Amino acid sequence: MDSKKQDSGAMTPPPTPTKPSHSKTSSASSITETLSSLRRGDSTSRKHHPLDEPGSTEVKQFPHWLTDYDFKLNDKGSKEPLGSGLWSDVYLATPCLPKRDPEAEAARPITPTTSASSFLHMELPQVPPAYAIKVPTSKSAHDVLGTEARVLSYLSRFPGSSDHIVPFYGQDTRTASLVLKAMEGTLDIWTEKELDSLPEPARVEKLATVFPVLALALLDSLIWLHDKGCIHADTKPANILYTTASPLQVRFSDFSSSILPLAADTSASPPPAGGGTWDFLDPVLLSKAPSGSYPKLTPENDTWSLAISLLTVVLGSSPFSSVSNKFLKMDCIKRGTPFQWADTKRVLSLSAALGFDVQSWLGKVLQKDTAKRVSLLEWRAQLELLSKPAAAKI
Repeated sequence: MDSKKQDSGAMTPPPTPTKPSHSKTSSASSITETLSSLRRGDSTSRKHHPLDEPGSTEVKQFPHWLTDYDFKLNDKGSKEPLGSGLWSDVYLATPCLPKRDPEAEAARPITPTTSASSFLHMELPQVPPAYAIKVPTSKSAHDVLGTEARVLSYLSRFPGSSDHIVPFYGQDTRTASLVLKAMEGTLDIWTEKELDSLPEPARVEKLATVFPVLALALLDSLIWLHDKGCIHADTKPANILYTTASPLQVRFSDFSSSILPLAADTSASPPPAGGGTWDFLDPVLLSKAPSGSYPKLTPENDTWSLAISLLTVVLGSSPFSSVSNKFLKMDCIKRGTPFQWADTKRVLSLSAALGFDVQSWLGKVLQKDTAKRVSLLEWRAQLELLSKPAAAKI
């Protein structure tokens, strides 16, 4: 999540940071070889445990007794956070073999849900080149990260989850930290580095080659999340991770505000509506009902936020960035007319390059009147239809 305060004053946990330029690949490979030998020596490691069934919200534990990590240190020999937020700091770490600690091993609980047999049944962990370790900054932050761990545990048990969300390796019970895969950066960083550094004609040309693929990938991932009953509740470029590949790969991250289906998780109360970043909030969430309460979060709120996120990539900044006064900005967002406040020259240029009206397509969702919005599935189908001739042209 953004390490900077938004104009609203809201702060949320930071996103998964960028990967290291000089990662210890030998560490990851040696651990992989060690784990492979364990697999060969223990056939029970492949057995499936009931807690790993899709639909379970049991928090995944990072198996530090099988594999561990070392924090990456700066030149002064100290940890340096790559991102900081209200609830957590994020550090880069490299995989390593577990550190022998007889006292910790003796203290490890053996319970009906965490038994010796369950450790044998546990699938041996995959080891990425680098981890992003999300460390709580206070005791109260433990609850926030615990809730996020539950959401990530639930989602990561579904097949194909790593195609849509940041890979999650479990919560480290020693520190309550979340162990995630380190990726290259966030979508706002990609926009700044890969687009905004270019001359305008080159920027338009590059975005035209990427935009349909990027948008379809994000739409597919949001459809996947909603199919699993999860409302992300804080969709924005700072919470979308990327890896430079061909095509560009993107994953949703930071589920600290997310809501699971009640059938899956009755242990946590849903976060209040309007708790995300103002620029990307659905305007319906900013208007109180006659009873004085705010509307409940719905999947449609995510769709609005994704549309604003895509518009932000096209523009290079939030459509509301020209409004400096935070109270005036909130009023602008409430009106539900983002194009009114944006300089749409880049939208027009992209439309010309792609051969279809990008503003019209985004406008299918960016309507304050929810009855006039198209569904997420219909919105995706329209883009796929529109982008086919554009892709052929490119």
